[in-house]
Amino acid sequence: MLDPLIDLLNDQTPLYPPWGRIVVVACLFALAWVVSRAAARVAHEVLRWHDRRHSDDARDDLDERIASLKRHETAVGIVRTSITYVAFALASVLSIAQVAGGVDRLAAIAGGIFAVLVAAFVAQRLLVDLIAGFTMFLERWYSVGDTIVIVAAYELQGVVEDVSLRRTRIRAVNGEVINVHNSAISAVRVLPSGVKELAMELYLSERTAGEDVVESVALMVPEGPTTFVRRPWIEQVEELSPDLVRMTVRATVAPGREWLAESLFPDLLRERAHDGLIVHGPVTLAVDERALRTFARASATTRRNARRAELARIADAAA
Repeated sequence: MLDPLIDLLNDQTPLYPPWGRIVVVACLFALAWVVSRAAARVAHEVLRWHDRRHSDDARDDLDERIASLKRHETAVGIVRTSITYVAFALASVLSIAQVAGGVDRLAAIAGGIFAVLVAAFVAQRLLVDLIAGFTMFLERWYSVGDTIVIVAAYELQGVVEDVSLRRTRIRAVNGEVINVHNSAISAVRVLPSGVKELAMELYLSERTAGEDVVESVALMVPEGPTTFVRRPWIEQVEELSPDLVRMTVRATVAPGREWLAESLFPDLLRERAHDGLIVHGPVTLAVDERALRTFARASATTRRNARRAELARIADAAA
């Protein structure tokens, strides 16, 4: 198939016979590179076209639009990298066939296929990465834009910036870019809202003084996408007795910055409060509304099952 081009280079140019074949092989890989770059550009253009088409969508659900955008960006990344792998794989097969003597020869084709199989056997890690990435993509473990915690040799936390069949790239809260082989990912924890919701429980001797201290300290802490996404606020105050008040303070922090609510805010509270104001705490707990509903439902089911079992035991004993 490429022999006429090779003969033209050998006969009509100053190239010696081996160099004509080398030039063709180099052109094959250059063409594969051009195809990969074009695939990336076309994929981004398709995504922009889709965004423009749905920019005036009447849907009011912002979360649904964001989820749809994440799915499309993830699909674009998978398609782009797949085209790149296919293009370079074809270039490799054709190059091996040319070195073996030409595509038109059955022996060369068989030799190219055998060489590809050998290379695939040698590159087991690459194949394992591709299979793992394809499986995670089909099962929708996560999407571009999700905040995740990857369980690998170490726990890695950040926002997914790009996904391919071979690797996942995340950006940590400190700006570091981390690339992880898909085969190294044993588990993934996804933060549904992309932030950490925390509740701080503390016991005070005076309600008014406690509220003043909490509000003053809340104005001192930093607020931003990578610190306190929302400054601490008083969610609930319960007077247990004339000299004992329980207060719940909520805060929203960026993933990886939980220490702001677990140590910085409590330390500032103790420093600003007068002696005897803080009786106990603060104790910081993670809060997730969906988890609360799930565990409340599970505990209710457990209590019902336990009660039924107890009634059955009593009935059996009476019989």
